[in-house]
Amino acid sequence: MSFRCQITKLQSEKGSGPLRLTVLTRPRTYHKWVKNEETREWQKVVAGEGYETVREISVSAEGAEIWASWSDAERELYLKKGIVSRKERSEDHDDT
Repeated sequence: MSFRCQITKLQSEKGSGPLRLTVLTRPRTYHKWVKNEETREWQKVVAGEGYETVREISVSAEGAEIWASWSDAERELYLKKGIVSRKERSEDHDDT
């Protein structure tokens, strides 16, 4: 299976799988329903707290290295901007 790295925009080699990079999470409180033995009624109680994944991207090993080298501001800009347009990519590679 091949895939396109969401950071480098390059097609991977056949047979190499993507790395799933979690780029956005949010806090989450988990609840469960328990029966109160005194009142015989069901009550919602906090079962735990943690984080849930909001957004993941598929990247190659090179893409993961690039992500790790970026500052928080660069990562935020990438997440806001999203996928780089084809025009911008072609301008970046016209140096040949």
